[in-house]
Amino acid sequence: MWGMKYTHKDLPGSVKHLEVDLSQVEFSKYWETVHSEAVKEVEIKGFRKGTAPKEMASAALDKEKVFSEAATRAIRETLKEITQEKGWEIVDQPKINIEEKADGFIFKIDLVVFPEIKLGNYKKLAKQVFSEKTEVIGTDEEVKEAIDWILNSRAKLVRSINPAKMGDVVDIEYKGKPDQFVLGSSQIEECEHCAAEGNGSKEHKHDESNWIDKKIVGRKEGDEFDGIKLVSIMERQLPEMNDALAAELGKFKSVDEMKASIKEGIQKEKEIKENEKKRIILLEKIVKDSKLDIPQVMIEKTLAGMLEEYKAYFHPVKSSEAGATKSQFNGVKKDFKEEEVKEKLRPEAEKNIASNLVLYRIAKDEKVEPNAEEIEAESNKFLATLRPDMAAKIDPERVHNYSYDIVKNKKVFEFLEGIK
Repeated sequence: MWGMKYTHKDLPGSVKHLEVDLSQVEFSKYWETVHSEAVKEVEIKGFRKGTAPKEMASAALDKEKVFSEAATRAIRETLKEITQEKGWEIVDQPKINIEEKADGFIFKIDLVVFPEIKLGNYKKLAKQVFSEKTEVIGTDEEVKEAIDWILNSRAKLVRSINPAKMGDVVDIEYKGKPDQFVLGSSQIEECEHCAAEGNGSKEHKHDESNWIDKKIVGRKEGDEFDGIKLVSIMERQLPEMNDALAAELGKFKSVDEMKASIKEGIQKEKEIKENEKKRIILLEKIVKDSKLDIPQVMIEKTLAGMLEEYKAYFHPVKSSEAGATKSQFNGVKKDFKEEEVKEKLRPEAEKNIASNLVLYRIAKDEKVEPNAEEIEAESNKFLATLRPDMAAKIDPERVHNYSYDIVKNKKVFEFLEGIK
């Protein structure tokens, strides 16, 4: 460094307050450089560019502009040298104030830096969490539910002349409007009480959500009652679960072999979920045991991204309330103010940032680094989830960075799980 004097103190939010004392002699280097460059660019009538007498060209200069550029260069070089010396990484535009004194200048700079992360004993915590064994098994009841789902997915609809029963598919006309649904899962909310009193379904809570199902059960095709016409009844006929169907479904030799495979799959899925649960618990413990001061700019950027994702589910429509957005989600109108939503999302944003920071620090300390093949495989996996037109438009660098973080975090957890 060139004899520059500076002091710094830590402020909340990973802010470093710098005071750089720059003498007139030190500042003059920058002034003279900028002044000389500016003189060469001066255009004065009667002279070619840069050929006017130095005194005349200097008099034509905007001195404030020259000072501003000289100060900018001084600050830029100052920050470069200080941040390299301290190992700081700037994460936001510095706030700068220049104060003139008799023999020079004082630059007061508020610098937001990447937060210092002081990890607790994460290895000890990892041992504690992953040493707790939880037995998970696939039950016979879960296997039965899986098989029932398979059979229901292959059910055939057959026109029925029998009275309607729960589980049948019915075509109806209700108040002149056609509808089709499975008895037991209708979505028609308006009931006789609402119609009689002239109230919409939003003002009246129904005692029974399946009121129309109960009216239809026991009725036959062609019956008309209470504003409802039962147009048709379709009975769902399930296939028989036998060895032939098992072979068709997965080349199993028997139903028992298929059941064993389903049970094994359920158990593996439970083990994965249990492991994910332990990872979440461990991460929360590590964050709690660590010390980090999250910069406000990180929180605001994360909140902005979360708010955009939130808005994606709510399609804005006009609202008369100032500062509010009236939106519609699944046919239900909702009003929300962005600031209120941001405050509700803030704890989650802070939690996400803290989690990412400790994972970043562990990866750095333990030298956990994804290789090119792993990143490419994760990128391809992600792109495969998108429509071809969306995959073609997405920024490759964003995909790479996203995939890098996914693989890196996965490898960190694998490292933690392997600690003995």
